[in-house]
Amino acid sequence: MPTIELRHITKEYENIDEEQTYALQDINLTVRDGEFVCVLGPSGCGKSTLLEITAGLLSQTSGEVLLDEVPQSGTSREIGVVFQDSALFPWRSIRRNIEFGLEIAGVSRDDRRDRVQKTIELVGLAGFEDKYPHQLSGGMRQRAGLARTLVADPRVILMDEPFSAVDHLTRLTLQDEMIRIWQKEKKTIFFITHDVSEAVYLATRIVLLSPRPGRIQQIFEVPFERPRNRNDMELLKIVEKIYMEINNPVISKDTEYFI
Repeated sequence: MPTIELRHITKEYENIDEEQTYALQDINLTVRDGEFVCVLGPSGCGKSTLLEITAGLLSQTSGEVLLDEVPQSGTSREIGVVFQDSALFPWRSIRRNIEFGLEIAGVSRDDRRDRVQKTIELVGLAGFEDKYPHQLSGGMRQRAGLARTLVADPRVILMDEPFSAVDHLTRLTLQDEMIRIWQKEKKTIFFITHDVSEAVYLATRIVLLSPRPGRIQQIFEVPFERPRNRNDMELLKIVEKIYMEINNPVISKDTEYFI
């Protein structure tokens, strides 16, 4: 059963001259249960807009978002979001940042404590739970932001370039951690990135958006087993193929490449 369906999603804005500008145009995409789907595309093509519409944080001009075949309006507890900035409260410890959503939802203290501790261990923050955000590295803050989403146990996790603000080596480590968590927790992940190598390393499928207005240019299947080797020639061939598509954009409706 599909988890998320995007049907004919179009987003249109009115600029200061009262002219209409399309950010997204007629996006049709199905994300199946348990998939790890990465979305690629040039700056300004509407990647983050598409994520915000999927999350229910932004309304589309036309089209609909369905979760398990049910049309969605607004946010859902089944969908969690991890943004580029971990957006932790500086006055709360890491533990109290992670439990914030549960606290607002009225989850009991004992239940909160148990769920938060399990999530802290899952993301590799054991021993740092009583630290404050300014005492942690950028990578650890991103782990805390991910933990805050995971602790609510959503079925779907939307991630908007979550590793772009950390250094290269930390980014590689976080990619490996993300795969480990995905395999353990069996979540459906919809991951926005501008890094082609990152997408090929992480994804089961890659959705390439065209320059604005954002439309689906191609969908690439990445059928390799895990763990993947970043230097594997077959993976590097996919990276090269995607760069060729980015540099020579041709919209091919409803086409999937099986690589």
